[in-house]
Amino acid sequence: MANGSKLLEPEQIEHPKVAYERRDLSHRAVFAFFLTLACAGFVIEVGIWGIFRQLGKPEYADHQTTNPMETSDEELKEIGGDPTRSFPMPRLQPDPVADLNKFRIQQEDRLSSYGWIDPQAKKIHIPIERTIDILGSSWPQDQQESSAAEDSSTGTGIGPGIKDERKGNYGW
Repeated sequence: MANGSKLLEPEQIEHPKVAYERRDLSHRAVFAFFLTLACAGFVIEVGIWGIFRQLGKPEYADHQTTNPMETSDEELKEIGGDPTRSFPMPRLQPDPVADLNKFRIQQEDRLSSYGWIDPQAKKIHIPIERTIDILGSSWPQDQQESSAAEDSSTGTGIGPGIKDERKGNYGW
């Protein structure tokens, strides 16, 4: 021995007061438990797969997919046609674009024509341009002149008597 130490016998290495519990689980028992657990999990998974396969047979055997993205017109006829065309009543808005255009036309006609609002109360509506002319002529003359001067000098007036405090900056 080069460093001067002696070789010890195994009896000399073991300390008489230090020991381990011999009744603990062995490593073989732990590995056997995990192997049994894995086998049981596999058997359960195969069993559930078989049950689902058996119970699902009558449900899926007689018809094909009904997804409109994957079906043809002939297949849609078998299930009653295209669902978007055979939607049950009431169909609230079958053509929203046409409905909006009709609404806009009605509003434009109302804003540009004369007519009765309530004949019993003698209330009428007049075209919007005529209303603007009437209100403009009834505006006090001194306010019309001052607002016209502001509009021409600063370029920030919006209309008679109204100042543009943002100076044209509306954020859009």
